[in-house]
Amino acid sequence: MGTYKIMIVDDDPHICEIIQVYCEREGFISTSSHSGTEATKLLASFEPDLIVLDVLLANENGIDWCMNARSRTDAPIVFLSSREEDEVKISALSYGGDDYVTKPFSPGVLMAKIKAHLRRVSTGRREQLLELPGLTLDFYAQSVNTGSETIFLSKKEFSLLSYMAQNVNRVVSSDALFQLIWGMESLEDTRTVAVHISNLRKKIEADPANPERIITVRGAGYMLVARSPLQTRT
Repeated sequence: MGTYKIMIVDDDPHICEIIQVYCEREGFISTSSHSGTEATKLLASFEPDLIVLDVLLANENGIDWCMNARSRTDAPIVFLSSREEDEVKISALSYGGDDYVTKPFSPGVLMAKIKAHLRRVSTGRREQLLELPGLTLDFYAQSVNTGSETIFLSKKEFSLLSYMAQNVNRVVSSDALFQLIWGMESLEDTRTVAVHISNLRKKIEADPANPERIITVRGAGYMLVARSPLQTRT
């Protein structure tokens, strides 16, 4: 697959050693750190292509580290954790993580996931951007840039926003959004669309109570409005 650089952040030296052995077998260059502070310094000097990150570092939270690291790197982040609760997994993936592997883990499965993410990296990130006036969607990082900041979204939030972005300035019904993203067999109902739209507004609207980007068209659905700054003022 070529020479890629893998950074492992885990406070267990034994786990770091195991992953590094498997990385070497694949021809990857790897390094490890055992704390978030050390990892932040290493991030700048090593410039990894992918990061394997423990959720629970000694006296630190790996998810918080991931959130902060996202302003410095676009590298895929694969979380490792002994925590299996859904809320932990959701937080990890919502705040910048790309994958989640629970401990104890199979090194072979972990390497397969690492190689899959590296293949996506190699396709070229520039092809995975959708630019609109005032908004840029990054399909690789599952983020949106509003011009002033980059915001990382959950999978469902990004799916909603990206579909509306591909139908920009057009009304999309709640039923269409629900069927596309949740599917006909989902145990949820269309009310979950409204919940996720509300969460999206909190993240990308200057005033979520008076949205200007994602507006509600009463009786019809929602519309993503993309206007240039000049158009917004008029």
